[in-house]
Amino acid sequence: CIYYKCLETLTLFYVQGSMHNYKAFIIYFTLLTFKCYYSDSAYISPTDSTFISPKELQLIEQTLKWPAPPTSVTAVNQSTSPYTSSYIFQNPRTSYSVGDIISVVITARDGLNNSKVYGGDFFQAKLFNTELKASVYGEVVDHLNGTYTANFKLLWAGQATVAIRLIHSSEAVEEKVVCNAQRSERLLKASHCCCEYRHPITGESWICRRPNHLPCMNVTCVPGLDTPSPAGFYLHDNWTSLMCHTQSFHTIKQTVACLKDKQVLMMGDSTLRQWYEYLLKTVPSMSYMQNITEKAMLKKILIHSLDTANNIRLVWRAHGLPIRTSLTPRADLHYIASEVDALAGGQHSVVVFTIWAHFTTFPLATYLQRLAGIRRSVLALLQRAPQTLVLIKSANTGYKDIYGSDWLSWQLDCALRVMFRELPVVIIDVWQMTSCHYLPDDIHPSYKVIKNEVDLFLSFVCPR
Repeated sequence: CIYYKCLETLTLFYVQGSMHNYKAFIIYFTLLTFKCYYSDSAYISPTDSTFISPKELQLIEQTLKWPAPPTSVTAVNQSTSPYTSSYIFQNPRTSYSVGDIISVVITARDGLNNSKVYGGDFFQAKLFNTELKASVYGEVVDHLNGTYTANFKLLWAGQATVAIRLIHSSEAVEEKVVCNAQRSERLLKASHCCCEYRHPITGESWICRRPNHLPCMNVTCVPGLDTPSPAGFYLHDNWTSLMCHTQSFHTIKQTVACLKDKQVLMMGDSTLRQWYEYLLKTVPSMSYMQNITEKAMLKKILIHSLDTANNIRLVWRAHGLPIRTSLTPRADLHYIASEVDALAGGQHSVVVFTIWAHFTTFPLATYLQRLAGIRRSVLALLQRAPQTLVLIKSANTGYKDIYGSDWLSWQLDCALRVMFRELPVVIIDVWQMTSCHYLPDDIHPSYKVIKNEVDLFLSFVCPR
């Protein structure tokens, strides 16, 4: 069996100051380095799926291309260090107006205080004001010479604070690429130790270890909007989108009016289940359907709720394997493509899905194949029922451990956007919404963030 193990070292460093005098600013750097041991680094071809053209695959590879260090480092102090890196404002002025752009130039240095001469560090940047509960995403440009520019659009009047986090040094990113093994014990073929199960409709395959005293067959088989940068900003804890006209659904009456006569199918992971749970709390007339099994409720694999008075049906279902959760019957996990294929669709149908968080520990090829199958099913749905609204929740920030790095999430998110760019679907960009919020990053964002995410979702369901 192929295996790997990564050891993590985490350092957090910050310097705080006031933005008012343009001299000192708050800056957060997170240095994350890895030592990886692996027994086989052989690559699998990016995808064997016939649903991804060579041209599209090339575009995905170009989108995800990341500059690698020219040489390998042998010590942590040779990687980018938060203690020695510095920043300055580019062409600072004595005053700024709402709508202006400010730029911060970051100079990366290693632990020995040597200036870096190549790029590849993964930064996240935001501008925020905790008193106004305002924040906006900052786009970071890599100049590939050890310097970076973080650009912020000023979207509210008053003071603000800059926060820049070094999520991974370029050297850590390089190790991440290796650790995200192209082969692992999770990706084996059927053999004496393993069973391979292939879905007859989607073509998806999944491999598990063979039971000690049973044959494999003894287990029953179960059958384009561009996102601007910034995409929006927070003010008084309300998100204002710069992509379209958004609404705030503050009352039960507003939310019910939007969802009336709608069937909403949500499929994905726990970050989307937060939307479902929020709507259930927001609309007290929603109640669980009686046919839901206690087992499914406890494991939160499949949840139905209904508002008969307003003809609202809300369903949340976990996506198919891989999914990192407690022991779950395989029959309870359905592929998104299969669920979409089973839908009639129409003007009263809303489909929203997300799929990324449980794929960060698997090769890109596995993810692309899954997306290709989902895309085919979504396209077929829109062809037979073009009035169906299909939305995709993007990845969000918050993964800061070895198994779920923000950099790996970002790679998957970029691939998803490329693959669905030409389809008439809505991508709800929550990456910026979670990255720039003044509260600490969390893979499961706070209630305040979830409310704004759901408001954006409902703004597309009920455009005004």
